[in-house]
Amino acid sequence: MERTWVEIDEQAIISNIKTLRSLSQGARFCAIVKANAYGHGMKEVAQIAARVGVQSFGVDNLDEALVLRELLPSAQIIVLGYVMQYQYPEAVRNGIELTLSDREDIEQLERVAAATASTAQIHLKIETGTSRRGILMEELIDFLLEIKRSPHVSICGISTHFASIEDTGNAEYASLQFSRFSDALKELQNHGFNPPHIHCACTAAILLYPVTHGTLVRAGIGLYGIWPSELVEQTIRKQNISCELRPALKWKTRVAQVKSLPIGTPIGYGSTERLKQRSRIAVLPVGYRDGYDRSLSSIGEVLVGGYRCKVMGRVCMNMMMIDVSSVPTVEKEQVVTLLGIDGRHEISAVEVARKIQTIPYEIVTRINPLLPRIVVS
Repeated sequence: MERTWVEIDEQAIISNIKTLRSLSQGARFCAIVKANAYGHGMKEVAQIAARVGVQSFGVDNLDEALVLRELLPSAQIIVLGYVMQYQYPEAVRNGIELTLSDREDIEQLERVAAATASTAQIHLKIETGTSRRGILMEELIDFLLEIKRSPHVSICGISTHFASIEDTGNAEYASLQFSRFSDALKELQNHGFNPPHIHCACTAAILLYPVTHGTLVRAGIGLYGIWPSELVEQTIRKQNISCELRPALKWKTRVAQVKSLPIGTPIGYGSTERLKQRSRIAVLPVGYRDGYDRSLSSIGEVLVGGYRCKVMGRVCMNMMMIDVSSVPTVEKEQVVTLLGIDGRHEISAVEVARKIQTIPYEIVTRINPLLPRIVVS
């Protein structure tokens, strides 16, 4: 009896894992659960994944990593994002693998690990063409020499990230990045390093570019049943690759009030919309504070009793109004679907993203993490 909540389809998550694993060329499967598992609930998704044998997880920061470590004591946990140096002792103490790209981080991590006679496990992030965090090729040798001087720091992985592998049918730039990454791996091997985890494949690369799989693949958006882009889905269909992804998230709220209003009545802040006919308006206890984007004002739709209902006026901080005139019966506290299927209709993250000119990643990750996540078998 929640007011607003998120439902996670356990079987959809499991199905997506099986599908992506089957295409992963035997590489170790790493579930990316950063950003609260792309809005789906990190704890909930990690537990589902662990039950079907997933042993590696990718997060963004140490706080996420520590929550997972308590939940999964023996799992491999890789922090893909930046970790503050003062957090190194806790990371080492909990066996968290860090992604590094600066030599001074190696020096500090060596001091921390040496103080407790521990070994810090790290992944080297190679800059191949995104201009984000990463080691430049011209700095790599000096970086490796620094690690050789650091007996308490061990390279367990090497990684990079593709810039446009899901946004274009032209693989030229991705091929260039992969070539640079391969050169970096050879440099490591020439210096006597043989990291067990070689990874650059995100969901799009898992689906379309088997040559990039390495020894570990990072399944992000596809794990949650969302295609990385419409282009990737279209390419999969054209190539007749057997791959079905099932959306795992439903976002729901309830009707707080229903009222009949005459023609010409203004709706919401700024009176930006006026009724063009006598209408029934339902008030929902959800707004942009919960993650329902304000840009959906007057253009968004939700599902009530299997009917599509338009968002009326501006989305408020904790409320929004919808037109339920077409719904035969609407009751107080009736369930309303913000994302998901109800009857013959579906409101997908892709559809919502298209309406406000963004990507489905943003739609799901911005759902307020304080809202309850309920796993449905």
